[in-house]
Amino acid sequence: MNPYEGLQLSQLLDRMHDLVRPEPIAWTPQTVGWAVVALWLLAVVLLVTWHRIQVWRRNRYRREALAELRRIRAQQDLDPQSLASQVAGLLKRTALAAYPRNEVADLYGSAWAEFLCESSANDKLVNDNAEALGSAAYRRDANGAELLAPARRWIKVHRV
Repeated sequence: MNPYEGLQLSQLLDRMHDLVRPEPIAWTPQTVGWAVVALWLLAVVLLVTWHRIQVWRRNRYRREALAELRRIRAQQDLDPQSLASQVAGLLKRTALAAYPRNEVADLYGSAWAEFLCESSANDKLVNDNAEALGSAAYRRDANGAELLAPARRWIKVHRV
């Protein structure tokens, strides 16, 4: 005979024991492999951060040149030739900050235009305006307003 036969539901419920809950699972890694993975990830994050900081520091001259270009653009009292002359001077100073002096200092005219094209990986905007950028400091009919966009592009894309 079954010991539960003839018992009421409430009596059966009284005979039940509580549920046994398992121990909570620890969230901390239990093996050495996870520590190795964590150290590896930390090293990668540190290396990427260090690299980003180095790139940011190396490109300081670009940020300063772009800020100077914005100041030149904001000057309302400049005639087009003076604007072109200032843009040309800014490009030369930027190149002198990025490249060795003996490679850049004596370039002018078509050699300077060729350098601008080559250092920008033949960017279309720079290539189309390279001759105007190369001769802007020496021509009386140079229009500085037309040189602002290609100068800005060269400052952004040139490779050292």
